[in-house]
Amino acid sequence: MGIRKNQSSLTPAEKSAFVVAVKALKANGVYDAFVAQHRAAFLAGPNDPAHGGPAFLPWHREYLRRFERALQEIDASVSLPYWDWTVDRTPTASIWGPNFMGDNGTGASQQVTTGPFAFLTGEWTLTVLDPGDTTAFLTRAFGAMGSLPTQQAVDTAKSVVPYDSPPWNAGSNVNTSFRNRLERVIHNPGHMWVGGSMMAMSSPNDPVFWLHHCNIDRLWAEWQTENPGRMYLPPSGTPGVVAGHGLDDPMPPWDGEPTPPTPRSVLNHHALDYSYDNEPTTTPESVALTIGAPPVSASIGRAGEVDIFTFEVSAAGNHVIETQGTTDVVMGLYGPDDSEVFITEDDDSGTGQNSRIARDLSAGTYYVRLRHYSSSSTGNYSISVSASAGQPAVPTIAVNGPAVAGAISAGNERDMYTFTAANSGSYTIETAGSTDCFITLYGPVNPNTLIAQDDDSGPGTNSRIVASLAPGAYFIQVRHYSPAGTGPYNITVKS
Repeated sequence: MGIRKNQSSLTPAEKSAFVVAVKALKANGVYDAFVAQHRAAFLAGPNDPAHGGPAFLPWHREYLRRFERALQEIDASVSLPYWDWTVDRTPTASIWGPNFMGDNGTGASQQVTTGPFAFLTGEWTLTVLDPGDTTAFLTRAFGAMGSLPTQQAVDTAKSVVPYDSPPWNAGSNVNTSFRNRLERVIHNPGHMWVGGSMMAMSSPNDPVFWLHHCNIDRLWAEWQTENPGRMYLPPSGTPGVVAGHGLDDPMPPWDGEPTPPTPRSVLNHHALDYSYDNEPTTTPESVALTIGAPPVSASIGRAGEVDIFTFEVSAAGNHVIETQGTTDVVMGLYGPDDSEVFITEDDDSGTGQNSRIARDLSAGTYYVRLRHYSSSSTGNYSISVSASAGQPAVPTIAVNGPAVAGAISAGNERDMYTFTAANSGSYTIETAGSTDCFITLYGPVNPNTLIAQDDDSGPGTNSRIVASLAPGAYFIQVRHYSPAGTGPYNITVKS
């Protein structure tokens, strides 16, 4: 398996091998074919298969892997490096050295005149250009269009769940769409800071494009590790989603291949035969919790660490999993009997910055994953599981029937409803009123199988989920956007 390294840790020989392979692809025409693919995606306008939608990350993962394999046909030892701009964020960083990416542009033309990709070497002439552009040389304008992302901005982006949210495009709320926050708030500033050629549809003309996007892919891989079971959204067939962006949609321009890549096919980057140099090499062992027992002491001892706990539910009922202490941990619950099936996640619903999940659980084995809110922080905490007898009845919402009145009457309250989809089709689940509700859809049949989440897609601060559903029973969880918030609401399901 190839290991993608931080460019700052590359040896001079590794930098040279990468540069030589890139220039060989330029010489044989393969490099410009990759640039043309990226430009064509943008030129597709509202049907762009690569940007402004859920497939932004999987499309570029496939794109980068194909480019990496092309490099390896030149030199099997070469892997894509990544540029961590939270650390190497100045014009004097080693990435811009004359033996690697070259320096900033100069003068009014912003022409890059140093390094192996300078036009003056005679080996880096730009031939795939944006419409109307005639500039044949590489250009840069460091910092002219803003700043590079900080580690704090990255940590905030990685805390966002779910993967994506309606309307599944550039307008998705960056507080409920990890993909859109990573694309708009983290990815876009990297292109803007470098400036020049990196601002164009043909931005891969600047070889730093590959290092920048490699870092974006690395951050997605970290988010996936920290949120196992968080499925790619939306499923194929979701109304209003551009072709190529659904989970099982073939991704252009490779959709004519006998076995075209889909977002689902690239979710596991290890299956694509590469890893990153900062990934943990061992899987942590799980710690068993006993329901009703005193809290178990634990610790996030290493930055980025994920702790795993298990507990057994013998009889259905309401269970509370919560942490104690001063460490700001994020908790994810999975199961039953499958550590990859996501149920729900919580950050600060407990006292202070503690996590708390209150949930009606069926019998089986459950898994809890805990990480620090900040991927660069550590700290001590404790965790416990408690249960109460009985399982309250779940109110039913009639499809196309009258609105059901509900109320969040206490902090951290979760209201659960069920409805039955009699036929396959599009269903709209929506709240109404002045209470800022957050809704989550589960099913079919299993109330722990996540389908979608939404915060403010309805009028005002109301929630709305539009989903293509098969026949079966579904479940809706309603909570206030704020852990301490309360208030009345109405909820409907329409087909």
